[in-house]
Amino acid sequence: MADFIGEKLEKDLATKEVYFYYDDANKIKQISRENYKKIDQIVHYPRGFEGGSKYKTIKKFIYKGFKNNLPVGVVKAVSYGWGFTKSLNPFAFYINENYDIDEVIIEKSGKIKLDIPNKKLYLNEIVLSNLNSSFSDIYKKNKEEVDSVLKINLYKLFPSEITKPEKTYIANALATSLSAWGNNIDEFSDADKNAIKDLFEKLSIDTDFLSNEALAKTKEIVDNKYIQQTLKKYKELIALKTESESLEKQWQEFLKDNSWIFSSIFAQPVILYKKEAYVGGKTIDNSNGKFNDFLIKNSLSDNVSFLEIKTHKTKMLEKTAYRGDDVYSASKDLTGSIVQVLNQRDNFQKEFYATKIKSMQNGNLETFNSKCVVLIGSTKDLDSNQKYSFELFRSNSRDVEILTFDELQEKIESLQKVMTGK
Repeated sequence: MADFIGEKLEKDLATKEVYFYYDDANKIKQISRENYKKIDQIVHYPRGFEGGSKYKTIKKFIYKGFKNNLPVGVVKAVSYGWGFTKSLNPFAFYINENYDIDEVIIEKSGKIKLDIPNKKLYLNEIVLSNLNSSFSDIYKKNKEEVDSVLKINLYKLFPSEITKPEKTYIANALATSLSAWGNNIDEFSDADKNAIKDLFEKLSIDTDFLSNEALAKTKEIVDNKYIQQTLKKYKELIALKTESESLEKQWQEFLKDNSWIFSSIFAQPVILYKKEAYVGGKTIDNSNGKFNDFLIKNSLSDNVSFLEIKTHKTKMLEKTAYRGDDVYSASKDLTGSIVQVLNQRDNFQKEFYATKIKSMQNGNLETFNSKCVVLIGSTKDLDSNQKYSFELFRSNSRDVEILTFDELQEKIESLQKVMTGK
């Protein structure tokens, strides 16, 4: 008589049928399946290739409400030993190795829960389908990547005999990779970042993939992120405690790199025309030339403006009161900066026509009572009496606007609030 391999009905009870699996050649006999008669429930006992338990701790799979039509992601044939399908092996082995789970309960439209105290794992058909799709995509991606690498290397080895493989994108590869992203930009390499930039540029320019609404939302997100980064750098600079020439240079470089801030300073659409621009004033021996920190141009009228910057630590008032306890004199740095920027404007206007002709190659310039701004100090370093004196002085400075670094920070923060709606 031939050896038997398969299931046999071992017990036919009032509530259920109990099946055992037999493999006479390998002397295997063990419980395999239970079919319940009065409720829609099936129990599988996962079996290893050589008999015994298939998993380290999981003893049985309980299916509820499927009417003998089991979901994807589980083995439906007794010959393969029940349990999870091959595509879900990573999930099964992880659960098996890390948690002491006795039973896997899969119920149609049922709950999802890892019940560690009671050693039970609850799943439903939707979760199994999602898991199956995710791991299947990974297996397909890996196989196609191996095939691609194989073809590329074969072509390199035998270019005369092997056709050069075409570049093809593996569907779902991007989605699979990004599903593991922890939302931290530091996780991306420089190559990743450049690839994302190139992809976004191609999708934005060469295709209709991104709608106007999506582009507008993306621009809003990028603008908000850019302002956040600008504010972060701004706050780092304004937190520096020591006044120095290098600090002034740092502020100059910061403003040059973030020239959009000039529109907040001048309250008009302006562009940075030139950093450290020559504005005239040389003598016959070519000395004493005047250089302005920033020459700003109105993008609509071409009218120029002059910006002189110091640092947030530059003193705006003298330390001791000039009279009583509430009258303070402006510091030498403040008055010197005002005179300096007025002198630069005066020299520029006197030599305007010569300067204009020389500048034609870089764009037209005009000077209509050009505005002057001095960016200096911080009101947070002043007490109430000093603030009173400073505001008196500032409000009477008619030809030069005086702006402090903490006030400029508030302007940028206000812009951020407008854009974010917060």
